[in-house]
Amino acid sequence: MPSPVQRNRAFLAGAGVLLLALLAFGIRSVRGRPVEAVRVARQDLLETLVVSGRVLARSKASLGSTVTGRVEAVLVEEGARVSAGQLLVRLDEREAAAALAEARTRLEKSRGTDRRSIEEEKAQAALSLAIEERQLSRIATLRAEGFVSEREEEDARKARDLARSVLSAATAKAASAGAGGADERAWAAAVAAAEARLSQLRILAPEPGVVLVRAVEPGDVVSPGKALLTMALDRETQLLAQPDEKNLPSLRVGQKARASADAFPDRSFPAEVISISPGVDVARGTVDVKLRVPDPPGELRTDMTLSVELEVGKGDRVLVVPLETVRDAASEPWVLAIRSRRAVRTPVTLGARGGAVAEVLKGLAEGDLVVRLPGKTKDGQRVRALVPASD
Repeated sequence: MPSPVQRNRAFLAGAGVLLLALLAFGIRSVRGRPVEAVRVARQDLLETLVVSGRVLARSKASLGSTVTGRVEAVLVEEGARVSAGQLLVRLDEREAAAALAEARTRLEKSRGTDRRSIEEEKAQAALSLAIEERQLSRIATLRAEGFVSEREEEDARKARDLARSVLSAATAKAASAGAGGADERAWAAAVAAAEARLSQLRILAPEPGVVLVRAVEPGDVVSPGKALLTMALDRETQLLAQPDEKNLPSLRVGQKARASADAFPDRSFPAEVISISPGVDVARGTVDVKLRVPDPPGELRTDMTLSVELEVGKGDRVLVVPLETVRDAASEPWVLAIRSRRAVRTPVTLGARGGAVAEVLKGLAEGDLVVRLPGKTKDGQRVRALVPASD
């Protein structure tokens, strides 16, 4: 059993501890609860508008044949990347190739042996005309001297006229067969028609892209109107954002933006507004805004959900507070301002917002201190502001 002296010592020790605790509590009460605080300051503000968006489907092309024919070869598989003009499907082209070869042969013949033969024919006709004209001249002289009859002179004249007609026909034929003449144009047109027919039997990639669907096999008989291949074209990636119609005055073509996929929130990428719908979606009260992505990240997929931050304005040296200090920002915003070492609920009027800060139009002054996380502090509570060294 403890002695009276020991009991007195224990009592005094307990009383000392209690006194120290009361003293510490009193000092803390006087100094206030320590809270993290930030100072209201001025800075340049890039106003942004954050809206939801999605990745638009890539442009697609359905490729088919314009003629009926049998498929000879399919040169690509699904998923294959192709370049513009690459041969994808070839139909049976033997008949068309033979027709083209024949047309080219006839064209070359018209420019070669046929043309030389006609020129020789023209020269022969000119020579015959010269002979008949000399003959007519000689007989006319003899007729004047009475050595030949009038009938012989008339026969010589008819022969001369016939030779003249033959030369005229040969000249016209030579003109037709000459360079750029009717014959050459006709056979050149035949070659072009045969080439066009042959090209219809070859299905080429219209642009670079990826083959999505292959719906044809060698041996199939195809006809116009049937899609044989479907391609996704390598055109620029586009996004669709749908801000509320009340933001329409802040939107314009050419605005810069940054977007990030909900699946990869830490990987943002630049975008640019390329069109704003002239109409408003009545059901949702939104406006369709399309953006181009100059350098799309590889993880983007069609219809992927995005967060799009549009740059809609800029303020120079405006008063701002971090958004984390504001409560009820969407309705009646307020902050806990530190006044005379107490946290005081203070209504504020907010303006532009950019990134993690918002412009303060009313309620605070430059240099004021506000509680960084007001949810942990009560209105009217005595506090001691802990301001980061950078502030």
